Amino acid sequence: MYNIKMKAGFIANLPKTRQELQDAKAELEQLEKQIRVFEATVDSRLGDLLDQLSDLNAETAALNEEIRKIREGRLFGTDLMEYSEGAPRPTRPQKLTDLPPQLLTSLDKTQVSVDNPYALHGMQIPDIKTLYRKLARRYHPDLARNAADRAQSNRQMVEINQAYSAGDIPALLNLAGMDIPYGVDITQQNYQPDRLSDRSLPEAEKLEIQIKAVRQRITRLSDLPIVRLSLEVKLARHQGRDLLHEIAGELRYKVARKTAERDYLNAQILASRKFLADGE
Repeated sequence: MYNIKMKAGFIANLPKTRQELQDAKAELEQLEKQIRVFEATVDSRLGDLLDQLSDLNAETAALNEEIRKIREGRLFGTDLMEYSEGAPRPTRPQKLTDLPPQLLTSLDKTQVSVDNPYALHGMQIPDIKTLYRKLARRYHPDLARNAADRAQSNRQMVEINQAYSAGDIPALLNLAGMDIPYGVDITQQNYQPDRLSDRSLPEAEKLEIQIKAVRQRITRLSDLPIVRLSLEVKLARHQGRDLLHEIAGELRYKVARKTAERDYLNAQILASRKFLADGE
């Protein structure tokens, strides 16, 4: 008797549950649209500066590594350096280009583009640099306005940079699918209500599972640093300030400093090479 009453209650609540799911989906769609619009604004106003800063950071890191090798070579000699450089390397993550031709052919036939975050079947391989740019702009630490957001962005950028340096497209695609970074989502692993079609579940329970999945996604998106930045931009606008203009000024200053650092490192390397050449 109790189960019968429960089932009757679920059936009576079905219209309300369906409406709740529709409302949640509408809220998610609106949030995703707002994020895309704001990111397009950030891209148009700050994208070039963020790209310059990312390139300079990568360049200075490579120059610092070269200086380290030069110094170690002078300290320990080239023989020891050659021995250490010949040490076994960690296994490199698999690239999509390393996959069997048959699988690549099947991937190419399916259409899931960077601009279509809701395609669930298969995958069209995007350009790795384009994918990296989109992820790097979404999580760029210099867009963070507080320490917590900066720490979160730094953690994410470590993974993004490691995957990009290794040429690991699958890892970048996986990172892109976590929270719809910059409109890129090729798997939607965390939000797949259409796959919740187990016929053994009553409709009311399936609807509840879908509502929970949508709500979880809304929470994850709301916690993104880029969303908090958009709120701060709106608040600054009410105060008569253009926060993105202020950030652009900060980025130009950082680009100038990084450029000077790069030039200094290049000068150090040239001086070291000249010193080694004169010593020989």
